[in-house]
Amino acid sequence: MKIPVKYVDASAVLRVVFSEPGPSFPLVAGDRDRVVSSQLVEVETFRAVDRERLVGHLDDAETAVKRKELADLLVTLDLAAIDASVIDKAKSSFAVNVRALDAIHVATAEILAAEAEGEPLEFWTHDERQATAAMSRGLTVRGLPDSLPSDAGTDVGISG
Repeated sequence: MKIPVKYVDASAVLRVVFSEPGPSFPLVAGDRDRVVSSQLVEVETFRAVDRERLVGHLDDAETAVKRKELADLLVTLDLAAIDASVIDKAKSSFAVNVRALDAIHVATAEILAAEAEGEPLEFWTHDERQATAAMSRGLTVRGLPDSLPSDAGTDVGISG
């Protein structure tokens, strides 16, 4: 039996950790879902928590709690390595302007989608630029604001 894959970027993980409004990926993968991301998400999300502390949005105690919640969430994800195949795909040309880290996420999701052999892969993001990059490569995007023009399936939410 094939297992549907939900790829989550840092904005999707942070929406869960900070309990932001809007659609979120399932916190606990059911028997029929696999929730994955790039190893890159670990660095991005921990840096974001620290950034919130540095700008005064979290005190030390709140930061410790958020770092623990984040660590607990990340261990539930299947994290894909950033290997040569990811780098090759990420450095190839995109039809749209793409930031380097977004290219790594999209490339990782593309590889996982190809490995899924026809099973649907949902790319969860709340970042419009990341979503555009993913859609430009034919991925189905979830978690977007409804104002972003797309023929891909989207859910209503805020951008992160």
